[in-house]
Amino acid sequence: MSDSPSTDDRLSLTLNHALRLIQEGAVEQAEALLAPLAGLAPSHSDVARVLGVLRLIQGRDAEAEQWHAAQRRAGLRDEDSGLGVALRGIARHRSDLDALGCVVIPAHRMEDSVARALDSVAAAIRFYQAAAGDPQARIHICVVDDASPDDTAARVLRWARENPEQTVTLIVNNRNQGAGRSRNIGAAAGLGRYVWFLDADDFYLERHLFLTARALDLTPDAGFVRTGMRFDVIDQHVTPAWRAASESSYPCNLCVRRVCHELIGGFPEEAPFHPAVADDVAYGRALHSLFGGIKIAEKTVHYTMRAGNALARQRLEMTGAAKPAPAPPPDTRFMAIEILTQRRLQALKAKQSALVRDGGWNGPPFLTPATPPVTPPITADSLVAVGKDRLKAGQRDRAVAALTRALALAPDRADAWFELGVCGHQLQRGALARTAFRAVARLQPQTAEAWFNLGSILVDADASAQALPHLRHALALRPDHASSFLLLGRAKRRLGAAQAGRRDLARALRLEPTRTDAHAASAETALELGDGADAAAHARRALGLSPDLHGGHVALASALEALGHRDAALAAWERAILCNPGFGEPFTRRAALRLTRRWGPPPAPGAAGQPGRRLASTALGRNGRFGNQLLQYGALRLCAARQGLTLEAPYWIGRHLFDHDDPLPGPALTRLPEAEGEAAIVAALRGGGDRLADRDVAGYFCGDTGCLAPFKAEFRALFTPGRHLRPLADAALDRLRAAGRSIVALHIRRGDFGWGPFWTAPESWYLRWLESVWPTLDQPALFIATDDPGCLRAFAAYRPLIGRDLADPIDGAEFFTDFLALRHADRVAISNSSFSFVATMLNQRAEAFFRPDRTRQALIAYDPWSAPVLI
Repeated sequence: MSDSPSTDDRLSLTLNHALRLIQEGAVEQAEALLAPLAGLAPSHSDVARVLGVLRLIQGRDAEAEQWHAAQRRAGLRDEDSGLGVALRGIARHRSDLDALGCVVIPAHRMEDSVARALDSVAAAIRFYQAAAGDPQARIHICVVDDASPDDTAARVLRWARENPEQTVTLIVNNRNQGAGRSRNIGAAAGLGRYVWFLDADDFYLERHLFLTARALDLTPDAGFVRTGMRFDVIDQHVTPAWRAASESSYPCNLCVRRVCHELIGGFPEEAPFHPAVADDVAYGRALHSLFGGIKIAEKTVHYTMRAGNALARQRLEMTGAAKPAPAPPPDTRFMAIEILTQRRLQALKAKQSALVRDGGWNGPPFLTPATPPVTPPITADSLVAVGKDRLKAGQRDRAVAALTRALALAPDRADAWFELGVCGHQLQRGALARTAFRAVARLQPQTAEAWFNLGSILVDADASAQALPHLRHALALRPDHASSFLLLGRAKRRLGAAQAGRRDLARALRLEPTRTDAHAASAETALELGDGADAAAHARRALGLSPDLHGGHVALASALEALGHRDAALAAWERAILCNPGFGEPFTRRAALRLTRRWGPPPAPGAAGQPGRRLASTALGRNGRFGNQLLQYGALRLCAARQGLTLEAPYWIGRHLFDHDDPLPGPALTRLPEAEGEAAIVAALRGGGDRLADRDVAGYFCGDTGCLAPFKAEFRALFTPGRHLRPLADAALDRLRAAGRSIVALHIRRGDFGWGPFWTAPESWYLRWLESVWPTLDQPALFIATDDPGCLRAFAAYRPLIGRDLADPIDGAEFFTDFLALRHADRVAISNSSFSFVATMLNQRAEAFFRPDRTRQALIAYDPWSAPVLI
């Protein structure tokens, strides 16, 4: 029998040797030792772990992440390895440091005004986030209290606590350093590529940060930007010479690139400049000597006049009201300041020459005698170009900001309106899209595409009747426009003229026989006319041309159901879900088929309403999935009851789960556009609006839930588990309650989320919240509802329960156990999702509810009956 070590033993020895080499700093030797083992990593967690550690130490973080993922796939949990903890720590650190720039506020004896200055910065940050279309943009604030004898520092701390969404650093000097040195201290501690300054007795106007940052974003050759200033009560009387001199030296109207600030050495700190004499002038001269800058005329900073400050002292000179006086005798201090300034300028010139000669400078270009002044290329052309680029990059909110500014400069730019319409459409901002495409049609009335785009937006907004004249106008200008015939056919079908719509769709296909969307629309129309065979034929043609076409699978599944081929239909619905998991109709029909297979048909529909007392929602079950369907049904039923109407609804999952037996839709009713219908329902719930008799309405109802609050009991009663579901729900709840005395439930939505309004919050926000809540609870147990099992690893220390721990999934309603736990937990933290939000509306046990907030980068408390469903 051999005593030689096994393969696993040799591998373990090699890995341990590599770790020792890493600990001794012999990283290159460890890398050479591990290189032959890389092929084993996908199936060997220890190899992946050691390779990940090596790459992280080498600073190759992306590769470390890949090895970490391989480690997890191979079966090693995060809690068994420090690699995952280290990677998460680095990610958290990067997130904390991810700021556009920093506002530095030196303060001395400013307890009465520093909060106003901070409020102005916060308002300017909010304006930047809105105007830039980036609600997560961060700008850091650094206040340097310069040994104030009053409560300045306490006021700053109080403000920071009252504004937790804003990152604030407070530095307190133990002896007075002067404004210049304090600004340098603050800038060194600040974050981001841009640096702003603000004195604690002055304040920003809200556009300051946006205008200055955007100017530098658009002008890479500029080192800084200055804006106009508002000089308190004397603003209208300041002479042009004084205004120009002040605006070229005052630090608070300045935004400077950090690399430029650091290169010139910040503000001078030598004794003659202390405490605050001409340091800002010397700083400006140094900055202007090396770099070109931008001047924006708009006044964005308010310079406050107060007893003893420079504005008060120089008021007469600045307004030209000072009487002539003999020149004062030379002041040796100012002579010293000039000498030191010239010394600095000479040193900077030498530094510039060395950098030009040796390389290594990655900031904006230096000024030379031949360098022309830098002017900002902020023109309509440049802004339209920026908007198009951002649209291509998927940055739609930022594209809207650029295009809106372009149109402010050139309102007749049809191309800008067109791009803005595209942005509005992609962002699902219907009013913006309609306004933009109407402007295009007004500016280019002889262009068929302009009228088609307007018609398309209206069809998408469910305003088919309004769309018809625009689509006909497009066809009058261009009779061979297949897309216009396609939309015309869809619009007519929605308006109840399916046969006429079928003819228009046939024309579209004669013009473009391979149009997959026209075949899919033809299948839907044929199905509505009762021609299942023709519907299936069109659907198969569409899928033959485009196998992953969601609409093609939906049309085929619907046709197969109509023809009685339920198993084949179920398979087609499953394929539709794979193509687009976020759409409601495949979710609903799959659930109907599977639940019918398990429990039989739902309760028989009730008697139809009488004419004049009908309210229909033919879109229920097609728009939105489970949580949103509950919202829709609840709002519709409450409205119907309030107005004495009978709700007619197609099949939706509530018929099986909650035993609802509303009558099916009868003869077609006048269909209201989605936005109009939702607004009418909300108005009715608030006690106003018109009676909705004999109307077909739809909506998502994801706005503020305050309109539903007076009907809490009635809303909740609508969603009591039905006869088949009740015993399963009771058993699952018994298991949940047995897990602990305080049930904490999280909903972490991933899957089809992660874009536009359906953003996702990182696990770290939930972990921070759990760390604060967990110690306060009596025998807590954690339940996690998620569609991404991979996220559970981050919560392993809490030993979380999941749906399968409580019950076997219900075929067709696999999600229900998650919903049940969220509905009955004692503490709930949700995702930005209607699924978990509605669960908290139904939850009568929890003491508090929490949701992610992008502004604060954390979970915040909310009231499910007085808050928007999505944020």
